[in-house]
Amino acid sequence: MIYDCIIIGAGPAGIVAAIQLKRSGRNVILFEKEKVGGLLRNANLIENYVGVGSGMIGNDLIEVFKKQLEEQNICVVKEEVIDIKKEDVFEIKTNQNVYKSKTVIVATGTIPKKLDLPEIDDLEKNEKAFYEIEDLIEVSDIKKVIVIGGGDAGFDYSLNLKNRGFEPEIVTRGEFSCLPLLLERAEKLGISMHKNQEIKEVKLDDKNVVVITSEAEFEYDAALIAIGRDPCLPFEIENQEGLYIVGDAKGGKYRQVHISTGDALKTAMEVDKYLS
Repeated sequence: MIYDCIIIGAGPAGIVAAIQLKRSGRNVILFEKEKVGGLLRNANLIENYVGVGSGMIGNDLIEVFKKQLEEQNICVVKEEVIDIKKEDVFEIKTNQNVYKSKTVIVATGTIPKKLDLPEIDDLEKNEKAFYEIEDLIEVSDIKKVIVIGGGDAGFDYSLNLKNRGFEPEIVTRGEFSCLPLLLERAEKLGISMHKNQEIKEVKLDDKNVVVITSEAEFEYDAALIAIGRDPCLPFEIENQEGLYIVGDAKGGKYRQVHISTGDALKTAMEVDKYLS
């Protein structure tokens, strides 16, 4: 079977592209190696996405997206794409099968920037350092969490953790760079915050994570790192006709749900025109 379009990544961008192409009568399939929703799984509150009223928890918005996929009868395949080649058509190789398609949309989002310190790999292996909230909350015996990063993500993650019953504390090497309303909410909830604290060392001491900065030493159950993200292109991609990269995977300066979904919708319309 040859599909009209294969979409790789079931975050907001991939979901919107799949829905638009299905509405256009195209035969599509959507791949996601992990869970549907992308970074929305980490989001405390989505407030600038039209249609969600005064705001919606990230996981609740994911459920809305899932329902739309089901209503459109779009298949989400839980397989990891490991290679893309093109001869007459595209051949998409996953960890389980090979699929063929006339076009491909890559909506693989971003990956977190790692904290560049010697012992961080050891902390990750011992489930003491995390980059995603959904990974952290699945581990037992974690209560006190140091959130490294003072931008929108760091503050949003901290608010999310606080609302889930954790005890987050924010540490950043410079000034806080988040939206003023996020800073105000963190202050109202009594979240401890430390700016201008350059991190010198992060290590595992018995069962605790010890973070040593230029000004102080912190000890917590775990660390959640939110210091930025890079485009995620996990397989080699050649610039060729019929292949499109959408959303955060493009590597734009601004990362918002509206930007990703708008880009994906426009791209899906271009794909439909190309197929015609």
